[in-house]
Amino acid sequence: MARRGRTTRSNRQAVVVTLIFFFISALAGTWLLSDGLRDAQDLTWVRCEVVNAESQRGGRFASVPWYVVVHTADCGPILYQVGTNEDNVDGLAATFEPGPYEFKLGAVSQRRVKGETLLDQAAVAKDIRRQSSSGLSKK
Repeated sequence: MARRGRTTRSNRQAVVVTLIFFFISALAGTWLLSDGLRDAQDLTWVRCEVVNAESQRGGRFASVPWYVVVHTADCGPILYQVGTNEDNVDGLAATFEPGPYEFKLGAVSQRRVKGETLLDQAAVAKDIRRQSSSGLSKK
């Protein structure tokens, strides 16, 4: 009889540990998958010094097949995907000149620019404007 009690207790412990593991996994998965939703909040203009830009093609199953990677001196790489397609992505990348720009970034992208995220991903800009000496001009 004593053996049966031990087996039941160890089975309960295994079930509890398994449930805790699945609960934590579900929370972590939800957090990772909600990245896009969290990045649409708290949009702010962030100033960065652009070095150059290049057009890129996404992978086979990418949600945005064409995008521009803007390399900056102080903010790291920033992706720009709005309105890009195969026909205009090279021209858009060529319009970037070295100098100060402002990027409209969401909450997650702002943390990525500062290097405060767990995953090493590039920030995604919602809008871009070039900073000039007389003020700001829209890209």
